[in-house]
Amino acid sequence: MNDYYGAISDYNKALEIDPIDKDSYINRSISKEMIGDITGACFDAKKAISLGDKNLKNKNWIKEYC
Repeated sequence: MNDYYGAISDYNKALEIDPIDKDSYINRSISKEMIGDITGACFDAKKAISLGDKNLKNKNWIKEYC
């Protein structure tokens, strides 16, 4: 639906409930990237990796943009 700001708000709420949900960090990172917040996207992507995300695509994205 391209409502990235709404998605970020939803992921913020999800992370208040479960602050170690790596999937919420990944999805919030994608939403932040889509609105041009690369710094925020990098923070969330790195946090997801630190929580155990093993997706090589995410690691490569971090190497390229962060």
